[in-house]
Formats: sequence, C-alpha cells, structure tokens
Amino acid sequence: MRESMAALPVRAVYTIGELARACAMDRRRLVRMLRKAGVQIFRVGAYWLVTLSELEKKASPLWEAIKAAEMLRHGLDAN
Repeated sequence: MRESMAALPVRAVYTIGELARACAMDRRRLVRMLRKAGVQIFRVGAYWLVTLSELEKKASPLWEAIKAAEMLRHGLDAN
C-alpha cells in the first residue's frame, strides 16, 4: 500500500486532490475514472469533492484501499 494512501483518513468528504495524491494519479485522470464509474462529484468554490458514500457504492476498489489503510493505522496504534 502506498504511504500516501496509508495517510488518508476515513472522512465523509474528500477533495479530488487528496484522492489523486493518495492514488499517485493525475487529478484529471481520476475525475475521468470516477465519472466513468458513475461517482457524483460536487464542486464547491475551487474544490471538487467526493463523498465517502459515493466511493463506497460506486468506486469500491478506492473505498477498500481507504478502509484497509484505516484498519492498518488502528492496528499499529493498538500495539
């Protein structure tokens, strides 16, 4: 798992920039992939946002990576 993905906490909303950095991918490419999967992207001012529920429903590989990183973080914190 990428270190950048491991540092991404579970939150209700993510910016496209955060997700792109975590996936080590260009923002435009990520937006295309998310739109192709049917993920709804919201624009608020200068920010492009994606909700966790959209990732969970329509982009399960990305959601699974975020969830796995969170589980690893908590497992390491417990020791």
